[in-house]
Formats: sequence, structure tokens, C-alpha cells
Amino acid sequence: MAEIHAAGSLLVGEGVFMKGTMRVPGVASVDGKLEGELSADSVFIQQNGSMNGQTTANHVRVAGTLTDTTVANRTLVVESTGLVAGSITYQELEIKKGGSLQGGIYKVGREAPAMPARAPEPQRAIAPEAAAEPATAEASATPSEDTSVDASSAAAPASADDQAKT
Repeated sequence: MAEIHAAGSLLVGEGVFMKGTMRVPGVASVDGKLEGELSADSVFIQQNGSMNGQTTANHVRVAGTLTDTTVANRTLVVESTGLVAGSITYQELEIKKGGSLQGGIYKVGREAPAMPARAPEPQRAIAPEAAAEPATAEASATPSEDTSVDASSAAAPASADDQAKT
């Protein structure tokens, strides 16, 4: 990480509260509290520091608390005392023992999976021999999508009562 006291850098000391939009060409080091939007080349949330809002940087290192939306275009390092929560996007990720990530976690360059607008319609078996095969979902699932299928209605064989009605 670049020098914290270099020109174009921001140091938010312990006991300081800032709210708003901050654009920092160098390093933003936070030992106090920030709320709002922060963009910088590098962001370092110190152990006593916290940031709540939109954080975007090439390099993010968290020893304190970072919440809401975090985009680390290159590296995200969560120290043993660090907590990153919310929507988290990173290129390279390192979590030290004791560090914590909570929320949606995405890799740079991959879009967040879209949630389906509605559940797929259950499929009905046309012939009894087709009903002997297990039902399969046609859409590919990603880990964050709800892909539950009601197996009792999907490809269920027609009962004798149903066949008598037709």
C-alpha cells in the first residue's frame, strides 16, 4: 500500500466522524468513522475504524468494520479483527484467521446472479414410461439462486383416479 501521509491521501483519525462523498487519489486510512461514498486507490480501515456506504478501491485492507457495498478491483484483505458485510466484489481475496465476510460475495468480472422472476412451471408426464424417469430442472442453477422444485408435482405419474377422469 502507498504511503498514508503522501499528497492526495486521506487520514480520518480516531474520534473523527465524516459523512459525504470522498474521492481520494491515493490512500484513505480510516481510524474514525465514515459514512457515505468513498473511492480511492487504496483503502485501509484500521482496527478502530468503520465505513458504512459505497467503498470502491483497487486495494482494500480491513482491520475494523466495512459495511454496505465494497468493490475491491484488485485485492481485498480482511485482517483477523476485520468484518466486511454487505455486497462484496473482489479480484483477489485474503481472509486472515478470525476475519469475517458476511453477505453477497462476487468476483470482479462476473455479474451477480439474477434472481428468477418466478419459479418454473411444474412439468407433467405425458406417458407412464416418461414418469419413471426422475424430474430434472432445465435451467442451470447458480449457488445463490433458489432452485427448489416441488418433486411431488414435477413429473408425477397420473393416478388411477386421474386416468379415469380423462
